[in-house]
Amino acid sequence: MTAEQEKPEIRRETSPALKIGIVATYAAASVGAGYILIFLPNIEIYDMMLFLGGLLFGKRLGALIAFIAEIIHSMFNIYGASPIPLLIVQLIMYTILGFAGGLMKNSKIRMTMTRRSQVVFGFIGLSFAFIYTIWADIMFPLFVGGTGLTIVGWIIQGMILRIVLMACDFITFSMLLPLILVAVEKHVAAIFPSQMAFD
Repeated sequence: MTAEQEKPEIRRETSPALKIGIVATYAAASVGAGYILIFLPNIEIYDMMLFLGGLLFGKRLGALIAFIAEIIHSMFNIYGASPIPLLIVQLIMYTILGFAGGLMKNSKIRMTMTRRSQVVFGFIGLSFAFIYTIWADIMFPLFVGGTGLTIVGWIIQGMILRIVLMACDFITFSMLLPLILVAVEKHVAAIFPSQMAFD
């Protein structure tokens, strides 16, 4: 091994301006992706896009992208802005989703991208959809002054749409996400060298 090969890899800190550009551009792309299928109830690629943001850019940028995207997505929705209690749930859940993607940025599952990886990603999407819709169905009746029975009824009433979103997230996370990740990461690697730190 030569002396040049023994030199440790030096990670350059990403400039604030570049981080702002990444957050703004990807958040805008995610919101646009969320609005594309807005007329189809619970058929979406929005969740997958925010998780993918974490996979590409790490925990902090992934969480920040998800937080900003969700503020815009919820406040300027054509069906009306989310009530404050529901908005809080949405911001918390989607920020966690972006952060979770960042946690897996350098994981073996993400780097190898095998059939097992696809299944794991699919169940992450399915689990997120289940937890998110349960909390959303709890917070909305609470906002309008519902009782415990009202909350239970609301959860049962939303079962079909919950199953639709769970199935949609499982499919997009397990099948669409790996395809986009493989295609995009080549361009990301070319633009942002591995020595450049995002986290």
